[in-house]
Amino acid sequence: MKKREVKNQLKQIEVAIVIIISLVLTLYTALQNKSELSENVVSETTQTNITNNTSVNIDAIPPYSGEIVISINNNVPYFEEKDITTQEFEYYSNLDEFNRAGVAFANVCKFTMPPEGTKRESLSYKPTGWVQYLYGENNRYHLYERCHLIAWQLGNENNNKRNLITGTRQLNSAMIEYENQVANWIKIKNKEEKDYHVLYRVTPIYSGENKLATGIEIEAKSVEEEGVSFHKFIYNVQDNFEIDYGTGKAELLVENK
Repeated sequence: MKKREVKNQLKQIEVAIVIIISLVLTLYTALQNKSELSENVVSETTQTNITNNTSVNIDAIPPYSGEIVISINNNVPYFEEKDITTQEFEYYSNLDEFNRAGVAFANVCKFTMPPEGTKRESLSYKPTGWVQYLYGENNRYHLYERCHLIAWQLGNENNNKRNLITGTRQLNSAMIEYENQVANWIKIKNKEEKDYHVLYRVTPIYSGENKLATGIEIEAKSVEEEGVSFHKFIYNVQDNFEIDYGTGKAELLVENK
């Protein structure tokens, strides 16, 4: 009798273990799917109605000559008629065969931006070409920063590998000016109780198989009325540095912050 009870108890334990394992696997699969969705936030219907490819050829970009920002196409963005919509969306390209981030495209509005009071978490993902260089007294300065293609303040996407590239401090600083233009426009319209949108597309431009982008193409256009419109190329450079874009390694030419 005791042996039978022991066998029954063992069988019950085995069944319980199988159930627990099944639940754990189901939860893991659900979390993976959620993670994948958060990295590419756009419906299939929306994706077929937006234009993701740049018209800029790397050969058409003039060599850097001291101006970190230049205008493209007379400062007119390449958006097509089918891109114009009042539906909010965010699109982040899959990483390419070299593990590099590609075009990121969003229709920015109050619903894509982080809710007021949201605190941005620290970044951990290292994009291609991340060979950090510290310099200056006590290594107080750094060459590279993790640059969001769609700024966190616009898309509420932070540690998303499809939205991050390795960029110099100068690149990141230059991008902020244009990100703020878009954010400020939306905030002003929100105060007027207008749910307005800004089409915003950022495309990292690479030469060949380089791990570092030569720079980024950035386009914006307000949808409901005239207000924000620009089309720029920002070079991924840092004064006083010679950068190997193939690897991300760099050499300091002049000891100066």
